[in-house]
Amino acid sequence: MRASADDGHLLPRRCSALAARAGLRGASLRGRLSLAIVLGGLAALALSPAALASGGEPREVQYGASPLEIANVYPSSTSGSPVVVLVHGGGWRQQRDLSRLELSSRALQAEGFTVYEIDYEQDSSETPAFPLEPDDVIAATRWAIAHAAAYNGNPGDVTLLGGSAGGNLAALAVEQLDEESPGAVEGVVLLSAPTNLVALAPMLGEQITYQPFVGAFHWALDWEQGEPFPEAYAARWSPALHAPSHNCPSWLIFNGETELIPLSQAQEMQDSLTHAGCQSTLEVVPGGEHAFAYFHRVKPEIFSFIRGQ
Repeated sequence: MRASADDGHLLPRRCSALAARAGLRGASLRGRLSLAIVLGGLAALALSPAALASGGEPREVQYGASPLEIANVYPSSTSGSPVVVLVHGGGWRQQRDLSRLELSSRALQAEGFTVYEIDYEQDSSETPAFPLEPDDVIAATRWAIAHAAAYNGNPGDVTLLGGSAGGNLAALAVEQLDEESPGAVEGVVLLSAPTNLVALAPMLGEQITYQPFVGAFHWALDWEQGEPFPEAYAARWSPALHAPSHNCPSWLIFNGETELIPLSQAQEMQDSLTHAGCQSTLEVVPGGEHAFAYFHRVKPEIFSFIRGQ
């Protein structure tokens, strides 16, 4: 992993130059050890936050105590850049590797944004998704704000961008942050987010037949097959039912026309935000692509939205 585009190319040259000067082939053991220490120091310097702040390759950071509370930070090359917290989906339970959204992260970084691609704790048979997962997204966002300047980010210009279940979590996190720290987040971008879990439940098995999602939905809400639907619990974790009432950030909502998550979910979120007086735009994406699968098609609108905050 290199510190930046420039440092990544220059470091090998520096190593070669130092090796030649030290006469590596005929050096004594002490000389070899000294050279290793020098090169190790250069590598450490190249991977420091100050070096990374010049842009380039990401750095993995820990924002919480759990091994899953980690993020890849893609620094901007310009100080005071907008900050984007990227929240992956996966049905509240499918983590895979941290760099699953690397292409989206790099596209955002290339536009001059500081990007935090985050992971978070997952639900289990003992612990449902809520409040576990939105709490992690909140913690990651607070960490991103607190450390924004170290990666050329502007702590006062933060946007959360989430897809699928990650969109649900991003919306919930923003709503809670708005209550606790009004104005902490400037913008929210949702890609195919489940926003009303109460309205979504009756569609399972009929309009929504994709079994991995059906199973994940039950698991997230700790709702066993054959048991009564936990309506009050689901309502608590439905962002469309809790639109911010003050200092509302700007919202940009996308949903595929014929995809996994019914378009009605995005429309409900849009209606709720409009009723609350929030600035919000809903864009319908033609076709059946889901969440980050259509990011490449809507990224110009996303880039423009982030810059406008």
